[in-house]
Amino acid sequence: MSTTVPPVLPISTTSVAAAGSIESQASQPRITTLAFRAFINHITDTVRNGLSQRRPWAELAFRSAFAKPVSFSDTTLRVRKNYSYFLVNYLAIVALIVVVSLFTHPFSLDLLAAWLFLYLFRPSD
Repeated sequence: MSTTVPPVLPISTTSVAAAGSIESQASQPRITTLAFRAFINHITDTVRNGLSQRRPWAELAFRSAFAKPVSFSDTTLRVRKNYSYFLVNYLAIVALIVVVSLFTHPFSLDLLAAWLFLYLFRPSD
């Protein structure tokens, strides 16, 4: 006949207030790291999903598709269609221009890094 011993529970001798402050200090960096990792994963998934929906670049610059619109309503219709059809391509071009401008003006890059640091590591509500 074997007897099973119940698991031993840890016993803490510190006060509840001290334990709460120690626990919150220990968990704070982990929460920040998890929030940062979740933020990066969300950005990565969004970029991958967006780039999977882009149109071929040759189609964007297809010269025979350029023709003078007949009327103003035709112009607005074509702009709306092109905007919705080539949206990801246009966003990639804008993102490339922003990245190049940030690297050619280092102060802007420093300002962006400071803003991201303050945004990502702000205290939670």
